[in-house]
Amino acid sequence: MPIIVNDFTWTQTETTVHIRIPLNPGKHDKVDLFTTDSYIKAHFKPFLFEVFLRYDVNISKSKCIINDDEITLDLIKNNEELWDSLEKNLSKEEKKVLRDEVYKKSQERAKEDAENRSIKKSQLDRFTVQRAMDLDTKQHALMDSRRDHERYQAMNALEEWRQQTNKNDYDVSESGVKITELSENEPVKVKISTEKAQSKVRPQATTPRAPLKTPVKSEFVEKKKKEAATRVLPKLRQTAHLEITHTPRSFPTPSRESTAEEEQTWLKNITMARRATGFVSEDLRPEEQDPQWCKEKGDEFFRNGNFLGAISAYTHGIKLSAKLPSLYSNRAATHFALGNFNKCVNDCSTALDLLKPACEGNRQSRARCIARRAAALARLGYLNKAIVEMKAASRLIPDDQKIKKDIYDMERAWEQNPDSD
Repeated sequence: MPIIVNDFTWTQTETTVHIRIPLNPGKHDKVDLFTTDSYIKAHFKPFLFEVFLRYDVNISKSKCIINDDEITLDLIKNNEELWDSLEKNLSKEEKKVLRDEVYKKSQERAKEDAENRSIKKSQLDRFTVQRAMDLDTKQHALMDSRRDHERYQAMNALEEWRQQTNKNDYDVSESGVKITELSENEPVKVKISTEKAQSKVRPQATTPRAPLKTPVKSEFVEKKKKEAATRVLPKLRQTAHLEITHTPRSFPTPSRESTAEEEQTWLKNITMARRATGFVSEDLRPEEQDPQWCKEKGDEFFRNGNFLGAISAYTHGIKLSAKLPSLYSNRAATHFALGNFNKCVNDCSTALDLLKPACEGNRQSRARCIARRAAALARLGYLNKAIVEMKAASRLIPDDQKIKKDIYDMERAWEQNPDSD
């Protein structure tokens, strides 16, 4: 149950409202702040501060400063005027309705913002992909243009080389005379012998190849070849099923000789602690491995005040059969006696789930479970829920005066502290 903060201070100007909320250093958790134009809540366990503002403010331009010892809120007013009070004069029901409306609007706004962010992200992703495709297209076009340019230059160079080669071939005449122009007016004739010219044209005679040498045989190589040809390979090994059993251990770690004495001491202490409760499942005989026997044993422990033994018996019975509602309901009563109210609520809920369908035969059992769960909820501080549960139990057994008295006490407690849950 949170503690309402009432020792805050506030001041104002014509444009701003200043609120200071004190913090207790070292005794609060992180601050959970929720702000809207008309409602502000600050939750720092176990404290709660909330205010329903007299007039709306511009929360987008406002600011909040959280220090070690206080929270400072600077709220910008929509209209420049002085307020006669900070909060609206509302009843508890009106505050609840207004709070629900603010939460609903905030959820709708958050959902709309999330959808807008998703749409914007999708559009940004599509734009990014399109830009990447455009850059890739430009890069490919640039590479193609450079490749075409290089190919064009190579083809031009090849064509020039081919034309130059043809021109040089025509300079050599059939008579073996080559005309070389040293100047523009006086051509000089150079006589070249026909045999020499023809030697340039005729291909040279190929050199005859030497005869292949006869390979030399090796006795060692021949021996190895024969051994490889006559070698008998061993049979393939047959598959088999191998089972490995390990020594059972109570610890997940490997066994060590240095820690053996310590482990035995720990197991001995645990066994003694279990036997002290009066119930050890390992000591049960085969005929005692029955959930009904465990229930009766747990009832005996409960009557004698051995609540730990009763919980052990009920828990072992649940392990044997998880469909017996009496085990859960009786264990819930034991948890209630020990002060484990959360576990009591859980066991009562499980027992009620198993007590279906609802009929006259299980009406008393259902009423007791509901009443016990209501009592546990009341101990946990949920008086409103506990009253509803206890009234439901009273409708099942209207003649039970104890339940009526519990309802009266809870309602009086609720009137004194209505914000308990």
